[in-house]
Amino acid sequence: MTTEKDLNRLADTSYWIDKGKENIPFNPKKGTILTPKTIKGLTQSYKVLKVEDNTKNGMQAMAVAPIKNGVVDTSEVIIAYAGTNFDDNLDRLTDTTTVVGGNMDLSIPKWWGSPEKVEGQAVTAQKFAISIKENYPKAVVTTTGHSLGEYLAIYIAAENQWKNTGFNGPDPYSILSDEAKQWIKDNPGLLINYRNKHDKIGNYGGNKTGAAILLDASKGGYNPIKSLDYHDLSAWQFDKSGNLVAPGRSSRDSRLAQMEATTRYQLWNLSVLSNKLRKGHGGLSSSEEIFINSGEALIVVNGVSTMMQDGLNTVIKEYQQAITEAEALWKETVERAQGIGMDLSYEEVIGALASGGATQANIVGEPTAFYEQRIASAKQMLEEYTTLITEIQTSIDQQLAKDQQLAKEIQF
Repeated sequence: MTTEKDLNRLADTSYWIDKGKENIPFNPKKGTILTPKTIKGLTQSYKVLKVEDNTKNGMQAMAVAPIKNGVVDTSEVIIAYAGTNFDDNLDRLTDTTTVVGGNMDLSIPKWWGSPEKVEGQAVTAQKFAISIKENYPKAVVTTTGHSLGEYLAIYIAAENQWKNTGFNGPDPYSILSDEAKQWIKDNPGLLINYRNKHDKIGNYGGNKTGAAILLDASKGGYNPIKSLDYHDLSAWQFDKSGNLVAPGRSSRDSRLAQMEATTRYQLWNLSVLSNKLRKGHGGLSSSEEIFINSGEALIVVNGVSTMMQDGLNTVIKEYQQAITEAEALWKETVERAQGIGMDLSYEEVIGALASGGATQANIVGEPTAFYEQRIASAKQMLEEYTTLITEIQTSIDQQLAKDQQLAKEIQF
């Protein structure tokens, strides 16, 4: 499946669709092959399936599919939406009308008469998504974007019940349908909106979708002179596997939230693989043959295995350590208070702390309850992971038993 690093690069490349944008290497078109040589930072190649540069409302979007072993694999499609081009009046109008105002349509001023009403970017973004769904009905679709692009990408993912991973996007909850809001509630973790703590633009709109993971990518602390830098896609760093790395300045809770998000994403990838293999019981489709012949199924099972288990165990240990630190903090607080009020009894010290808002309940009890809930969630993910691995391995064994030639091709 496509890595977070590649999603970051595809989100950036979507800006190049705008024919009015200056100083870009090229305008991606249908059929364009995006490679690590033409797009710095990409880890694999992609074919552009469709692009749209909407001159009526300023929306740009592109759909791509990864190229595996020289073949375009349309079982996976990524839709990337472009963010604001500040030189484009239509993008700026969308920011004020839709992102801030919550209106789906645009009213474009005309000096010679009444404003012209046109469909807003959210409306045409959905039409673009529907066209992809109709042309690639069996594809697993992921949306991505940056800034306004991620705002649109979250909206589209929620309305179509797709996965989203993007960057620095305002929250689109106010324009979601009731059905989309319910889907978000029922499916936590499928929308991931990486935000920089000091990014005033990307943090707009709160986090009612629950998609935001707030990290401190300031590289040395907040500097108001560099405020726009905190909104930039280049602020994000990735490990050798293409996973986003939580900056060291981020809080423990933020880092753990990012680790959980990555783990949920891997679980989702595994569930997609499990469904693919389960549906292929009567024979593999062409796209599934690409998936199997590349050895990706076995790589997921064997390679992701260690990462998943280590990652979840790290999450559990971190939360357990947080509980220990909360208990130690309460003990230290009481000891310091006793040292100051040496003439007070233990009960009087506790009462004095409580009058100042420091109680064992809010220092130890409430955080412990939260961390224990997160530990339970991580353990549940481990159980889901174990079940999925068993299902996938069983399906692979069944496929290999049906096709001995295929077995010879993919065994290592």
